[in-house]
This record gives sequence, structure tokens and C-alpha cells, in this order.
Amino acid sequence: MKKIVNYICGVIAVVCLAVSCQQNHTYDFEATPTQPKAGEKVTFTNLSDAGENWVWNFGDGGKSTLKNTTHTYTAAGTYVVELMADSNRSRIATHVLEVLDSIPSIYVSTDSVPQYMPIVIKAEFYNPSNLDVEYAWEVDEEIFEIVEGDLTSDSIIGYFTTFGRTTEIRLTIGIGEKVTQTARGVVLIDNDAPSLLMQGQVSGLWQQRIYDDIYEVAHPYEGDPSDIESANDSTAELNGVVYDVKNMPVLQDKDVYALQVDAINRKLYVILDDGLYVANANGDALSQIWNVPCSTLLVDTEGNKLYWSDAYGVWVMPLVTHPQNIISEQMKERVGNLNELGPIKRMTILKN
Repeated sequence: MKKIVNYICGVIAVVCLAVSCQQNHTYDFEATPTQPKAGEKVTFTNLSDAGENWVWNFGDGGKSTLKNTTHTYTAAGTYVVELMADSNRSRIATHVLEVLDSIPSIYVSTDSVPQYMPIVIKAEFYNPSNLDVEYAWEVDEEIFEIVEGDLTSDSIIGYFTTFGRTTEIRLTIGIGEKVTQTARGVVLIDNDAPSLLMQGQVSGLWQQRIYDDIYEVAHPYEGDPSDIESANDSTAELNGVVYDVKNMPVLQDKDVYALQVDAINRKLYVILDDGLYVANANGDALSQIWNVPCSTLLVDTEGNKLYWSDAYGVWVMPLVTHPQNIISEQMKERVGNLNELGPIKRMTILKN
């Protein structure tokens, strides 16, 4: 009888100990962010100190059996999230999660935007029901040039033409019947680049910075006037050989107004009375590039570009690399006008 009593007491002690241990365990979790927006991924971190198997109920019909998990709510609302350990209803933790309405935002590829550097501007939002979307962008069109897209598209690529200030990009977006307005400020900063320095016959010095496929508007140069070098040379040197109108058969009996050499591609550029020409350095016949009388030219071998000016403006094209001096009309581009500069008599390239 005594043994039976001792056995029963032992069983009761074990059960009490098990219950006591179970009561000392914690079952809990946390959600990050605490107030997510619809469409934003929520991370659920299990803080329980016991348990081996898990069942999550996210309150919108979604479930998971991972210990730590993530979930995305497709609509705003209040959801009761439940975590159960080991399929035991006594081992449950619950929290109420408030999911906010999704708010569209404006993405820009950089917050500090160098002038004349193309940037991407686009709308970011969550549209799980694939509702119709309408866009209405607002930018300062006096300082922003659009190169791809328009003010009613989902994204714009463009560049700002000034620096030293802040500006705001605004978007009105309609998703289904809901219309939302949002804005984003950006800082416009300077952007160093090589400059084309030009001297007009009556207007002084002008500077025009050169970016990738973009040229800023020419403005008065405030540096040292001696920075410009004459481009109206009558001679040019290539590999120790001096080329001039006297030792080049193709130039004999011609009025040469300017001569420049491209040592990398072994080309000579000359201005004659009826336009701009290129020749191979070995003295091949001249090929006409431009059939309008020109005033000056400049070879920029580092930038692989040829500049020249005429009565209509300043022009640029890639340096000729074809052995037969073949020129394409699509290669020529006007980069400046002469409304303020007047006729150009010198040009040079300034580094950054």
C-alpha cells in the first residue's frame, strides 16, 4: 500500500512539474514594420522560447508553417495574426496588425542631381487588382528637358539644365477611382565636364560645357582670356612631319583658312573657301565634309570629335576613322547658335 501511494505521489509530481515548465514558456512574435502599407512585405519574427512545429494565420486567409516568415497584405485593414506552437491551442500568441493604404511614391535615380546628367523618374505603387492608372507629372519645364516619356507616362527620363538650387517633382496618380498626389524634392548640383571655349569676333569669350550627347547653353566665360588658343593654324605636325600648304599637293593653289591634324586616325582637316574638308595624312585627295564657308575648326582627339563654325552656328561630328573618309550626314549636329556669339574666330577645349 505504501508503494502504491509513493508511486501516485511521484506521478502527480511529474505532472505538476511538466505543467509548471509549460507555464514558464513564452510564445510570442513581432512584426516589422509595425504599420505596413498594402503591398509592403511584412517580416514576422518568432520570439517563442519553446516549440518545434508552427502554424501562422495572417488573418487574410494566408498561412505559413515556417518558424520565421514573411507575408504581404494586398489590401488595407485590421488583421488578427495568430501563431500556434505544436498544434496546441494553449500555445498561441496573437497580435492585431493594422495595414495602411498603399501610398504611391516617386522614385528618382539620385537625390542629388548633377545638371545635364540624365535621370530616371518613375511612379512606384501597388496595384494588385490591375486597376486602370492615369499619371500627371509636374516638373519645372523651364529647367527640365524630357528625352524619353512624357508628362502622362509612368516614367520620365530627362535632365536639368541648372544647378545650385532645389526643385520639386510632383505626381497626381489615379488608380481606379482613387486619386493621390505626392511630391519629391531633389537637389540640383554642378557637374564638371570639358568645355568648348569660343571667341567671337566681337562678343568676347563664351563657354559651353560638353556632356554625354548634351551641350549646355553657351554663357560668357569668366576665366583667364589667355586660356584660348588659336585654332586657325596653317601648319600641323604628325610624327615629326610638319604639314602645311606648301608640302601637301592636295592643298597647292588653294586658299587654306585653317588646318588641324588628328594624329590618332592620321587625318588632316582643312577649311577652304567653299567649306570643310578631310584628307588622309599620306596626301590623298580631299573629301568635303561641309559645303558652307567656315571660319574656324577644332580637333578634339581625346573626345573623338571635330568642331567647326560657320555663319549658322557651331557644329560637331565624330572624327573620321574610315580609310576612304566617308562621311554620313547623320553624324553632323549643331551644338550652338550665333545669335549672341557672332562669327567665331577661335575655339579650344578646356578640361574639367
